[in-house]
Amino acid sequence: MTYRQNSGASSNTSIRLARRPAGLPVAADWRIETHAIPEPGPGEFLVRITMISLDPAMRGWLDDRPSYLPPVAIDEVMRAGAVGEVVTSNHPRFKVGDLVLGTFGVQEYAISGG
Repeated sequence: MTYRQNSGASSNTSIRLARRPAGLPVAADWRIETHAIPEPGPGEFLVRITMISLDPAMRGWLDDRPSYLPPVAIDEVMRAGAVGEVVTSNHPRFKVGDLVLGTFGVQEYAISGG
């Protein structure tokens, strides 16, 4: 059963990696995109992101080299830890209104499987 909270929003804005930075990242290394808010499938839930963690480690994720995590791919939403609120749920353990912490990326909404 799907549980939904109407946030009034109809789009999801995200920041994506457009190219690999040479040195410090600049505006041209990024692309801002707006798409429809994704719909969670079975066993998933939709998170409205309220806080994003900006960490020094994020710079290392932009380089195409071996590390403790794979690099962020070109055109991918920038990886980031975030806190948010469940606004739609098809997951038995997560209910609308739950606060969650995860690696949701730099965007307004994200899908999670828990």
